[in-house]
Amino acid sequence: MALVLPTLTAFTSSRLMAILTAKTQADFTTAFDALFAHNVNVIYNGNQISREQYQAQLLSQSSAAVEEQGASVSVQGQLEVPGDKGQISGLVGLFYTSLVDSKFLVLGAPAESKVTSSFNAIIQATEPRPQSNPRIRGYFDPRRVVTVNQIATDQAVHVTIPAASINSSLPGVTTTELGPGPRKLPPGPFGGHFGPGPVRLDPLETNPERETFPGDGEFGAPPVVIPGETIGEDTNPKA
Repeated sequence: MALVLPTLTAFTSSRLMAILTAKTQADFTTAFDALFAHNVNVIYNGNQISREQYQAQLLSQSSAAVEEQGASVSVQGQLEVPGDKGQISGLVGLFYTSLVDSKFLVLGAPAESKVTSSFNAIIQATEPRPQSNPRIRGYFDPRRVVTVNQIATDQAVHVTIPAASINSSLPGVTTTELGPGPRKLPPGPFGGHFGPGPVRLDPLETNPERETFPGDGEFGAPPVVIPGETIGEDTNPKA
């Protein structure tokens, strides 16, 4: 029983979407090799570039890039012209947009870029049929893109600050509020916001009067005076 291959547009759009939404670089490389021939001729934004340069360009627009975390692709227009042998070869044109979310945050949300592209490809059967293996099921698709002419623009999506966070009470002055102000907490059970206040003791416990010790001085008895020896002027009237 002969297998019916997917249409040229289905073949191209599904594999291009697999490239742009790949989660790892290994999955990206596998999807890239499944769409583009090894000797593909590439014109990108009017410049002739190599297959390796084109692969790096698409990698930067996919979710497999180091700084990206996800991508969503929307095909908004498609056109195909089958060749003489039907769906085995022909021309395909796609118009798509891709929204790529970055791992970096802007105002608490991932930074986002938008790729708008016109993708035009020539498809031919270039891959040799592998040896049949009864243990492997599925169909073999020999088609690959041999020539691609792509026009693409990559624009950063601007973050819009809500109008409610803009304070324009003063003429000519605009203040952007990026979050709530300081929060006023109610007093706690001990009078403080973050714990009890200073401890106030009763005057009887604080002993406000100076305490004296036995003897003539506050910190003990005066020096011992030995008869017949002079140790200085005697200023103690009680001696």
